Formats: sequence, structure tokens, C-alpha cells
Amino acid sequence: MIVKKYLYNYQTIIHFSSPVTGHFFSLRCMPCVNACQQVEKRDMFLHPADYVIYGADAWGTPLQYGSRTEAHDAFIFVSSGEAKLKPYSIPESTPGYVFRVESSLTGLSDSMKEFIADVDKPGNDPLDCAMMLAERIYGYMCYSPGSTQVDTTAMDAFSQRKGVCQDYAHILIALCRACGIPARYVNGFMQGTGVTHAWVEVLVNGEWKGIDPTNNRLIEYGYIKLAHGRDAMDCRVNRGVFTGNATQQTEIRVIVEEI
Repeated sequence: MIVKKYLYNYQTIIHFSSPVTGHFFSLRCMPCVNACQQVEKRDMFLHPADYVIYGADAWGTPLQYGSRTEAHDAFIFVSSGEAKLKPYSIPESTPGYVFRVESSLTGLSDSMKEFIADVDKPGNDPLDCAMMLAERIYGYMCYSPGSTQVDTTAMDAFSQRKGVCQDYAHILIALCRACGIPARYVNGFMQGTGVTHAWVEVLVNGEWKGIDPTNNRLIEYGYIKLAHGRDAMDCRVNRGVFTGNATQQTEIRVIVEEI
């Protein structure tokens, strides 16, 4: 089995249009550890912050939370380190029932049911079915930044036939679950330079396999996982509240390099 090493650097700068106070935040920007992903070096920088507490959420995802009470007009956090990746396969001992049912962002419309009419057949291999659905989504959708929001549902994105990686993932999850295949939302970093990315894990023969519908790809290497959940709402990279009448402008930059 080949093990590959990657350096990653994730930077976010949030600019506030006017100073804010009482800023409480929770972050999921440090890679998790699982059977195919080990993190040898993991560093975190936040500014400004009065304190930072490191814990985990309900899914076992590394969670960082804290606050800044004094006025500030920017918030910066940087996650960097080194990860060792084996071929993408995560053993699972439970049936994954929670990932078999609809969530708030992964509902199914009549047109989506028609989309899978000739795929959902008894005896079909689940992974083959999931890959067939990913290929169809790739051909059906148009990648269009800014065309959807963080709370856009799979049904809405499917109806307008455009979206971003989050939407591609939500649609694949909805279709897989409709075919009886447990599927969950994943976010993290993809090899190269860009922003955070979203993909899907499907449970096949007791193992979670990674599929990237945005790029029509069965994942083997080059993807560093942060978190998973029922949909994007379970694993937001950055959530927070603050006091102040300010708008936000966010800059994100991700670099992942094989070493």
C-alpha cells in the first residue's frame, strides 16, 4: 500500500466593515484522523482571540472555539501541517442509518426521482451506482460560483442545473440515499491551490469510499478531510456571532502539495 505525504495551508481573513465586539466563533479547520488519514504536524493560528478551546463535535471532528470581546475589524485563522494519506477507504462497523434518510438540504424532488429511474435496480453494485450518479450529475450540472447560497437545497440546485461543489455533493447524497446507499457530506482540502472543497462518502461493504462529483472522480489520494455530516450544515468550517452593525468580506486560500 502506497502512503503519500502532503503539506497543507489554509488561510481565512474576515474583514468587518466596522469594528465588532463580543465575537464568539466555532471552527472546523484542522484535519481529522482516520484509517486512511494521519496528521503528523498540525498547527493553528488565530487572531484576535481571548482564548481558544480544542475539542470535537458529535461526529468526532476536531473543533476549535473561543471568543474575542474587545473591538476588532478583522479575524484571521490559519491551519497548516502535514498529512499522510493511504488510499481513501474508512472502515465502518455501524449500518449508517442516519446517513440513509433525508436531511434539511438533501430532499428529493420528482424530477430527481426520474433522474435515477434506471439506476436504482436490485443487484446493482452500490459503488458502481454511486459513480454512475456522479457522472450524470457532472454532465447535468454547470459549475457556477455565486449561483447558490450556503442554505441552497439539493432540489433547488438540481432545478436550476448550476451550483458549486456543495451543491454537487448535496445532489449526489440525495440520489444515493434514494437508492438505499448511505451517503454523507464531507468538506476539506483538495490538492492544488484554491478554496475549501466538498465531496461525498458512500458506505459500501462496510467501508466509506470518497467520490468527488464536481470532478467526476473516485477519490484515492490528494484529498485532506476536515469533517463529515448529514449535509453542509453539520460541518461548517466557520460559524460565529458578534455584536455590531457590520458586513463581512471573506478571503480564503488553500494550498495542498504532495511532498
